[in-house]
Amino acid sequence: MGDDSPGQAGDGALAELVLSRGQIEKLLPQKPPFLFLDEAVVEERGVRARYLLRGEEDFFRGHFPGNPTTPAAIVFESLGQAGCLWLRTVGAKETSGEILFAGSDGARFVRRTGPGDRLELELRLARILGRVAAFSGRVTVCGREVARVRRLTLIVRDENPLG
Repeated sequence: MGDDSPGQAGDGALAELVLSRGQIEKLLPQKPPFLFLDEAVVEERGVRARYLLRGEEDFFRGHFPGNPTTPAAIVFESLGQAGCLWLRTVGAKETSGEILFAGSDGARFVRRTGPGDRLELELRLARILGRVAAFSGRVTVCGREVARVRRLTLIVRDENPLG
């Protein structure tokens, strides 16, 4: 994959779409320093993605000094970004409307992460109804569960909701 266009396997049907950080940046509204995906594999029913906690992220300076710990909200944000990526490439790709976080149920953070950890994200589509998509997901580091969410819901807002 020498160019910056998404790679698609198969015969027209989405088998999997392998995306680099540069390609992800072009698809998502989140940009550094608030982009928490380095690479992703998008499939028809979900996303697998990774993010390396480099240690230079600004949130580590104050959370907690001397024992830098990733805020749980950042871990769940990375799952939300993976969901946005799925919507932009598979789900609601025909619209350029804004994607908003609508809610989560059963979110659990079970292990701390910090500089040097590589977050392995798995997000599976549970249901899509019009412009609303619900996913289940989990995050691991070296095969050990860090966080999980039973239902993460995103909504694609119309470009001009008044028009």
